[in-house]
Amino acid sequence: MAAPIEVPPGQCRQCYTHAYDKSIHRRLKPGEECGPCLDHMNHGHGSQIVPKPKSSWW
Repeated sequence: MAAPIEVPPGQCRQCYTHAYDKSIHRRLKPGEECGPCLDHMNHGHGSQIVPKPKSSWW
């Protein structure tokens, strides 16, 4: 099994993982849609956004 992908702050965990881990969509046939991606697209990110560290301007 490959090492988990480190998701950068401010990115959605599912969107980033599904975009950069080719093994997730490898099982799909040509023209077949990914169910979790469709559900995520229709219902939004929810609480899957990786929080950014608090920054200060000084």
